[in-house]
Amino acid sequence: MSGWIARGERAYDRLGRRNPRLSRAAWPFWRLARRLAGRPTYWDRRRRYRYYETVLDMARRHAPEGGRVLDVGAYEGELLRRFDWFDSRLALDVRYMPPRRGVETIVADFLDWEPGGSYELVLCLQVLEHVPDPPAFASKLLRTGRLVILSVPYRWPADALDAHAHDPVDEAKLRDWTGLDPLETAIVDDGRERLIAVYAPRPR
Repeated sequence: MSGWIARGERAYDRLGRRNPRLSRAAWPFWRLARRLAGRPTYWDRRRRYRYYETVLDMARRHAPEGGRVLDVGAYEGELLRRFDWFDSRLALDVRYMPPRRGVETIVADFLDWEPGGSYELVLCLQVLEHVPDPPAFASKLLRTGRLVILSVPYRWPADALDAHAHDPVDEAKLRDWTGLDPLETAIVDDGRERLIAVYAPRPR
């Protein structure tokens, strides 16, 4: 991430925390500035990734009844807009997210946050490879959701990204982190492969 974009991201995060109304007004201009500079936002770069379609398909098949869905590490919170068969949609991230129609957003550290009940579905996509303690993080995810869908970079080399603390990740490492065998897995290639796994830690 270039210097001016990193500074802009930090400034927008601060603005959102201090003045959400002003940040909502500023968001279209920040997004446009990035597009004009050839540096689209996170979701603009990723919205056509096939692994999101795989996650949606898995969610429709395993949680067709909907209910409450939580996306942990949602970043811009856009994906939850497509989970429209759920009555309640909550996007959680450590960074500020602009509000989305039909989606509640919360800025919090997931390990410090109290869910206040369970969710029919918990998503955590491309997050575990970043956190200091993946087993602790995964354990809380599995306690929070009746169904949990995780995705991780699949066998990316250890030096692929500085922000990835645990590459390479494969099925065995994910099993060590979760302590469970998944109901279903898929490997999706969007230029780089991602492993998606579905868990049912609680009776449904």
